[in-house]
Amino acid sequence: MTSDGGTIIRNTIDSDKYVYSIGIEKLIVSSSASGPFLQRIAPLTEAIAYLIYREPVFQVPAGNTIYEIEVTNAANLRSLVAGTNHHLKRLHLENCLVDRVPPTLSQMIVLEVLIIKQCAMTALRLDVLVNNPKLYIINLSNNQIRQLFPISTPPKQRMVLESINLSSNQLERLDMFVFAHIPDLKWLNVQKNRIVRFEATAPVTYNSFIRLAIESNRITSFDTRNLTLPALNSIYMDDNELTEIPTHWGWLPNLCNLGFDRNNLKQVDMSVFGRFPNLTEIYINENKIESIRTSSPITLPLVDTITFQDNQIVSVNFTGCNFPELQFLSLMNNLLTVVPPLFQRFPKTRMFIERNPIKCSSMMSFKSKINESRLYVTTGRTQSECFTTSSIAIDQENRGCCVA
Repeated sequence: MTSDGGTIIRNTIDSDKYVYSIGIEKLIVSSSASGPFLQRIAPLTEAIAYLIYREPVFQVPAGNTIYEIEVTNAANLRSLVAGTNHHLKRLHLENCLVDRVPPTLSQMIVLEVLIIKQCAMTALRLDVLVNNPKLYIINLSNNQIRQLFPISTPPKQRMVLESINLSSNQLERLDMFVFAHIPDLKWLNVQKNRIVRFEATAPVTYNSFIRLAIESNRITSFDTRNLTLPALNSIYMDDNELTEIPTHWGWLPNLCNLGFDRNNLKQVDMSVFGRFPNLTEIYINENKIESIRTSSPITLPLVDTITFQDNQIVSVNFTGCNFPELQFLSLMNNLLTVVPPLFQRFPKTRMFIERNPIKCSSMMSFKSKINESRLYVTTGRTQSECFTTSSIAIDQENRGCCVA
């Protein structure tokens, strides 16, 4: 660009009406690859991406007309400075030394998407976002964010922010009240942090909230009794450190799916799920559960899937459970020695008990259910294919693997 680079680019564009992008492997400029250069290149493009950027500062001059700017592999980049801008809609910084949301963010008046990934941020002050009236997505994943600071004064105009991605940071506590001035929040991703406590310390409602991603943390305390999420469909708390199913829930009238895979649960009281009348699926796999019980009667009219795979279950007691639509119950890979007598209680269910040390006498008494494809057990064509010491004939070709 120090000689005739601009002319070459313009001639390339003019020579072929089907040019969608141009790649420049080495860019030589007289001063900076941002700032004045962006002004020169703006008439030729709506978007620009720097795959390698070597300078400590990135400048977006006032009045620049580019719609999208992406700066990656910017190992020396510490700050971004913007003048008044009515065109930039998407800003993406990645692999850099930027340690805060740019203070001049409010100058980018029509900005819709802000991405700062794999940089040096250690805190997020939500105040810095209030003056961007069209900002609806922020992605600050893969930083070192430890603290979230709430908006200190109610914004003069309604924030439209819908999606916040804080995955792969270093948060240890998450208070959902911190987002109280972001009423349109729909999606929050805090996976792969260090969160121990998840709570709402004061009453707060997010009417549009539909997706909460909190897997892969260290959660031992989950208390959402102050939280109202009328649109939330699912919560998966997989890969945390819960020792019991949480009992302090807020108002979640449309919750359909709950998951607690790979926690430290040792027993389950099914009664806790009675507060979710629209629940359809429950997943509690790969824990340390030894028993399932029901302390008080519950009815879940829509639940159709329950899985307790890969636990240490020796007994099952669903007395008091009314699940008229239960169709899939999996107890695979546990320590059951008898087939749970649940078919009369759950007339529509198919039960899966493969990889359990079921006694042959118990399996034999449910042989008709096996032949009806209502009960699924571990089978082999010969005894040698079984992991157990004995087996019974199921049909002309298969034997049910069991313990004598």
